[in-house]
Amino acid sequence: MNTPNAVRDVLTQSEAGVRAALVSNTAYTLDIQLTLGAETYRGDVTVTFDLSTVTDTFLDFRGKTIESLVVNGKHLEPSRTEFRLNLPGSALAKRNAVRIVYENEYDHGGDGFHQFKDPEDGQEYLYSNFEPYEAHRLFPCFDQPDIKATYALTATAPAEWEIIANSSEASRTILADGRIRHVFEPTKKFSTYLFALLVGPYHAVHEMHGEMNLGLYCRKSLAKHLDTDELFTISKQGLDFFGSFFDRPYEFGKYDQIFVPEFNSGAMENVGAVTHNEYMVFRDPPTDNQRRGRAETVLHEMAHMWFGDLVTMRWWDDLWLNESFATYMAYLCLDEATRFTTGWQDFNAGIKNWAYRQDQLVTTHPIAGEVADTDATFLNFDGITYGKGASVLKQLVAAIGMDGFREGMRNYFQTYSFGNATLAQFLRSLEAGSGADLKEWSRLWLETSSLNTIGSHWESDGDRITSFTLTQSAPDDYAYLRPHRLDIGLIRDDGGTLRVEVLPATIVGAELELDAARGLPRPALVVPNYNDHGYAKVALDSESVRFVRENIERIDDVLLRQLLWSSLWNMVRDQQLKSTDYLALVREKIALEPLTELIDSVLSNASAALGRYVPETQKDDQSRLFVQFAWDALREAKGEDAQIIWARALIGNAITPEDIAMTARLADGDVNVPGLTIDQDMRWAIAAKCVANGVSGAWTRVEKELQADPSDRGQRAKLRCDVSVPDPEVKAAAWTRINGEGYGSLYLTGAAMSGFNWRAQATVLEPYTEQFFEQLPTVFRDRDKEFASDYFRSLLPSHRVEQGVLDRSERLLASLGEDQPSLVRLLREANDDLSRAIRCR
Repeated sequence: MNTPNAVRDVLTQSEAGVRAALVSNTAYTLDIQLTLGAETYRGDVTVTFDLSTVTDTFLDFRGKTIESLVVNGKHLEPSRTEFRLNLPGSALAKRNAVRIVYENEYDHGGDGFHQFKDPEDGQEYLYSNFEPYEAHRLFPCFDQPDIKATYALTATAPAEWEIIANSSEASRTILADGRIRHVFEPTKKFSTYLFALLVGPYHAVHEMHGEMNLGLYCRKSLAKHLDTDELFTISKQGLDFFGSFFDRPYEFGKYDQIFVPEFNSGAMENVGAVTHNEYMVFRDPPTDNQRRGRAETVLHEMAHMWFGDLVTMRWWDDLWLNESFATYMAYLCLDEATRFTTGWQDFNAGIKNWAYRQDQLVTTHPIAGEVADTDATFLNFDGITYGKGASVLKQLVAAIGMDGFREGMRNYFQTYSFGNATLAQFLRSLEAGSGADLKEWSRLWLETSSLNTIGSHWESDGDRITSFTLTQSAPDDYAYLRPHRLDIGLIRDDGGTLRVEVLPATIVGAELELDAARGLPRPALVVPNYNDHGYAKVALDSESVRFVRENIERIDDVLLRQLLWSSLWNMVRDQQLKSTDYLALVREKIALEPLTELIDSVLSNASAALGRYVPETQKDDQSRLFVQFAWDALREAKGEDAQIIWARALIGNAITPEDIAMTARLADGDVNVPGLTIDQDMRWAIAAKCVANGVSGAWTRVEKELQADPSDRGQRAKLRCDVSVPDPEVKAAAWTRINGEGYGSLYLTGAAMSGFNWRAQATVLEPYTEQFFEQLPTVFRDRDKEFASDYFRSLLPSHRVEQGVLDRSERLLASLGEDQPSLVRLLREANDDLSRAIRCR
């Protein structure tokens, strides 16, 4: 699972560059042997490749034992240096064949070749997850994106198991022991991190789209929740849209999507066999917002089939381009090809605000930058890589035009298909398609850090604008002014009707005189980033802020309301608006909002304000006000989506014993809201809060919920409740186990960690603040990256917004060296957040 004393397994960019210059024309022939109920599996792989110069090289391999190594027909004694299998130049030639027979253990941390046993029915499921540098957990390989290869896979498994891989099955043979030998068609060329192998008694549903076979897979115990119609519809719409937009059909034959358990990320774009986190199989009734989020993920991974799989970055410094492009294209497809036509509002509320937050941390970094090794890649799956990059692409498209962007992408795929490309080559394709010179744009937008603030200064004679200046500023530490292509919205109140005048503008320096505004009617509200084309913070003038606070519900434009609510939230984070004033505004206005997606977004920010920015002495009172407000709104809510959103807000923000007891009565049906169903996730949240806060009958409630939900979700929720008990002995035992052998898998250990820290248990938890900071260097040195990251985020004493905690964290940070980059980054970000919260309070 997450065993202590793990050796650091890393590949540097310089090592990868040397190897890529040597190795070419690579192919893998794999034979994987799987047995029901085993702790290990067997593999037999032959790697064929050319060398430009006959010299020493190595394969990456994290396997348990090597039984046989044959290099060009000669048996060699395996020579391993940590997770590398050395290939001596004396045994190599210009053309080589290396055969390795090995045995390996399954992984239980969500990466590599992961094994999961379903607690409901005892069935065993296996899946692979390899980005950025984990394929060598399954088989020996040149594990870097720019040594592409073909793969000829044979896999033997129990007869009742499905096997899903990158290509279609070519044949199957029943063996004497009852297992089936599956042979798959040789694949086209792609990178090792995109290889996929999924095995187990998966429930399967298939449909044809033209001549293409589409497959959906999930565990048998989840089959009743798999809504195949919507998933197939979105998939077909995406394949048609992308094939047309890029003027190139999908290249990899069949298209499978598999929902897998204990998955660390949201999804992974394996060629022809995309894996999705099981949270996208909705066990409880979803809101349409959740459905749209799932659709975006489906389309994001599908866009990777072109950008990432068909054409792949040379090294992980261009990871942002993979993810930003897929994010932008997914939202474009949502808007133009599906029923989810409010995707750009969701983009602003989620992806873009994630980017704004990340870009204002002390760890901000350029979109495009150096990535020294594969460990550094892990740090860059962040809001800048996904959100800022996509926002900048959106602005670039607004500047060069959709036609130019489309032609540029067609040029890119035509030129680099089945190969690797760099940022410079991507930009040259866009220049060829659009006729624009993008060198300066790239320098200012992709190679610099942080973000600008766009504002306005204007004067009037009472009725008409006499002067209008658009302004741009930058933080002192990142004093870059950038070109911004913007729409300026001038909104005026015309006898009770709000009218909008939109003026296009491109600001390059600190100021821009907007002559087109002169003589227009005096506005009540000025929005410097109307239509949300630009990537910048917006500074509303004081008159505009006053208008928004009084009239936001009157604005018809949904995207504009979203932008204005986002601006108000940023004002809270920037100490320009008190958190309590923001919460009062939410209580006054958000129940009037007709769009449930926007309600959901604003309530999420309100919850963050309650959790971090409200002074501790006011938190209970503010929580009570908010819970009462949510209760009133819940009873007035129309429609299932609105009821679910308000019920989640009510339960999530109940922190006093009285309010928690009220949510319990709601779950028990003692208080009733017609049409509302308290789903199982809500019930588990209530149960954990009851346990943590010592509400009467809490443990009886836990046992009742476990009886209703004996699934893996119920198992994890019960474990969370076990650790949530406010008892020193319980906490001590949990702490020892979390820091020791764990609970069987990373997901289970993560569930236990999620029950450790509770605000109401401050006295019991007080000793663990110091222990947490003492333990961190050891955890980040000896444990796998995913475990260390989960440990940090779950056990950080975030319930203590105190200067003493910040001081202790800063002392640890000051003591660390360059050998702990992941821990240094997480500490810097956490300290930045904590410092901001202290200032806001």
